[in-house]
Formats: sequence, C-alpha cells, structure tokens
Amino acid sequence: GGVTFGGGEPLLRSDGIIDFCKSRPKEWRIYIETSLNVERRSLEAVAPYIDYYYIDVKDMNPDIYRRYTGRSNRRVVSNLRWLASNVDADKVTIRLPHIPDYNTAQDIERSQQQLEAMGFKDFDRFDYILPE
Repeated sequence: GGVTFGGGEPLLRSDGIIDFCKSRPKEWRIYIETSLNVERRSLEAVAPYIDYYYIDVKDMNPDIYRRYTGRSNRRVVSNLRWLASNVDADKVTIRLPHIPDYNTAQDIERSQQQLEAMGFKDFDRFDYILPE
C-alpha cells in the first residue's frame, strides 16, 4: 500500500508532502507524479521520502516544450540531472507522450536518447488525447 501525490504539480506543495510523510505508517510507500518544472529546493526537500517517481517530461526539445506548455524546460532538465545523480534510476519512470501537432515519433526518440544518456532506463511512451 501507499500514497501517490499527483497534480497539478505536487512539488509546489513539498512542505505538505513532507508533513504527511513524517506522520504516515512506515510501511506505506510514497510515489510522486511530477513534471519537475519547479525550483530545485522543492525536489531536494521531498527526495528522502519518495519511493518512486513518475516524471512527465513532455519533450526534451526546448522549443517543443515551450510551444506546448508556454514555459521553459530549463528547470526540468536541471532537475532531471539532479535526480539522475541522486536517486537510483530503478526508482524512476519517465513519461514521454506523443502530443499531436507538437511532437513526432522522432522527437520522442531523441528525448529518450537524451534521458538514457543521463542514466534513466524506464520509459512510458504513449499518446495524449487532446480535447476537441
């Protein structure tokens, strides 16, 4: 058993996650679904409590990421590097969606190659279904 923190972006509430984790039954596992587009301190603060990460990367290409989200992916990439250096890769699944009209199969492949070079090895590739 356990608890998954998802979003919105759960790392924006890192203090609440930490408070919960300090009072939870110790046998509960803690999972988080995050885009990692937050300040590093939020990730570092919760890392000791997280058993498994699901990271929604969208795309590693900064232009594709910005077109889809309206934001830069610099913090995402920086946080991915920190995670790769500080957390066992067996505790991370990277989600790489095909987002119609934004990225292609080749873009997804390039993203995966960049992430593999960082040390990540578990990927969930899937199609977003955008509202009409």
